[in-house]
This record gives sequence, C-alpha cells and structure tokens, in this order.
Amino acid sequence: MIGDLVAGELDAPFWDAWKADETFLLHRCATCGRHDWPASCCIDHGQAPMAWVPTSAAGTIDTYTIFYRAYVKELAGDVPYVVAVVRLDEGPYFHTRITGIAPDAVKSGMRVRVRRGEGDAFPLFQSE
Repeated sequence: MIGDLVAGELDAPFWDAWKADETFLLHRCATCGRHDWPASCCIDHGQAPMAWVPTSAAGTIDTYTIFYRAYVKELAGDVPYVVAVVRLDEGPYFHTRITGIAPDAVKSGMRVRVRRGEGDAFPLFQSE
C-alpha cells in the first residue's frame, strides 16, 4: 500500500468495490454506453444517468516509464519499477504500476490485466 487512500465522493464506489472484492468498475453513460474514469458526466450527454459497472479489467499499455529511484518510501524495495498509462478495453486511460514482469520486458502495446497483490490498495496490472 502506498500512503492512505482517500476516495473522493464521486469515485468512492470504485474504491469500495475494489477494497471489498477486487471488482474493477468504470463509470458508464446509460445513454451511449461510454465508459469514463474517473467518475464524471458523459461528454456527449451531459447529466445523463451514469452507473458504475464491472469491466473486463484489461487493456493495452499506451506509454510507460521505468523508475530507477523510489519517489515514495513504500516503493524503495521495488526499484526499478514501471508506471504505465493503460488504455482499458472499454476506452478510458488508467495510470498504474506494471508488476510481475521485468521492467525491460515491458513494451507499449502489451496486453495487461488488473491484479491485486496482498495488501495492495491500488489496482496493479500485469502481462496477460
């Protein structure tokens, strides 16, 4: 875990589901089906009803950075580590760490899936 998780009111359902049973939710417009992260209103339908829905919890690495220095003390034992922007299959981008693979093996375009390790408060992704 990195620091204390502080969920905003709009995103609280995402974090509650993640903590309870590792379900990876996205906010979806009831009119067009567009998924958003973080919680927001639909860019096409404004205040149309939105709902939190389960997702594939998978995507493709769009871009990434390998950190050779820990910028937070909780990651000091994990250097080097990868932070990536994952384009989820449903469309939105999600910033995350990539685990379970050597940092130099990570590539843009790589398929990844959400995972949770013991004690991880944040969704992590690993190679499919």
